[in-house]
Amino acid sequence: MEVRQRLAQAGVTAMCCGPGEHLKLIPGGLCGGVVKPEEFDYLHEMVVQEERVRNFCPGWEDGVDGANGISITVILKYGKDWMKKEILKPLLLGQEVCALAITEAYAGSDVASLRTTAVKDASGEHYVINGTKKWITGGAYCSWYVTACRTGGKSHGGISMILVPKSDQVKYNLIKTKYSTSAGTAFLMYEDAVVPKRNLFQEEGKGFQMIMSNFNHERWFICVNNLSRARKCTEEVFKWAMQRKVFGQKLVEQPVIREKLAQMFSALETNTALLYQITHTMNSIGTQGADLGGRIALLKYGVTRACHLVGDNAVQILGGRGVTRTGMGRIVETFHRFYKVPSIYGGSEEIMADLAVRMAVKGFPQEARL
Repeated sequence: MEVRQRLAQAGVTAMCCGPGEHLKLIPGGLCGGVVKPEEFDYLHEMVVQEERVRNFCPGWEDGVDGANGISITVILKYGKDWMKKEILKPLLLGQEVCALAITEAYAGSDVASLRTTAVKDASGEHYVINGTKKWITGGAYCSWYVTACRTGGKSHGGISMILVPKSDQVKYNLIKTKYSTSAGTAFLMYEDAVVPKRNLFQEEGKGFQMIMSNFNHERWFICVNNLSRARKCTEEVFKWAMQRKVFGQKLVEQPVIREKLAQMFSALETNTALLYQITHTMNSIGTQGADLGGRIALLKYGVTRACHLVGDNAVQILGGRGVTRTGMGRIVETFHRFYKVPSIYGGSEEIMADLAVRMAVKGFPQEARL
């Protein structure tokens, strides 16, 4: 809690939510005034996102601001005035935590299939929410849940977003995943949770569009985080290849090792170039755009595939140290244990690949022929 607040007071949580007026709510300025709120852009956020993961403590990183980073953006874009006045500042200063509760055991990438319901009571002034959510970052210790609920019929048109406060009617069980439980990943149970209708974001039936628009920024910073981790992992392995001697020669003098390093370098530089291009575009048009969702999806697919390659090659080069949690192998072992997680959250690899191609098909000129 103390660490979260100290980092938030330096503006880290606010900066991880992107550019905007909310940056002016940090009393001491962003990192003590290193950059002015009105000058802050997505390139600045990219640097912040890269540096916040260099500790190689994924669970701790998500515990510090992971939950707020993906939920506050919904409040910023779609929240009502009272939410921004009463809730936003405590969240940005790390005094409270907000979780984004979308995924269910029955609905992961297929968001339109979610089953959690929100039904108005007899007075029409409150929603009564019932259902479950799973793998919710920060769900074990948050004060608020930005919750996707079904207020209407089947499919995406019946989904709404509601801000649910912590209460005895919202219970949780901690989920142990590949990384530390400090991330607060939880299974949530809404049991007749009563919420005022003013807690509805915008209007009923608009939830699916909010979820989709929020995904772009989330997926973008997932890519930033994991390219940073992959680069650090590659750096560790390159150092080892330059100093380790086998059969009387440095490891890097072995052709098979040089090929593995070349694969890692190529994967990193290719995806980094696309990341920079997309980030520049975001500075021009924001996180929404005709083809931006497809390009970010393609980037996420490329980054998680690159992480698979980097993790596998890194362990092979580092040998026994690559599977040792302490000492010289800590970075590589942590990366190899964790890298698969981002290929699932924020949209699985298969969904990202499909989305990217579907966007290409959508924009394909019908008259074009080979």
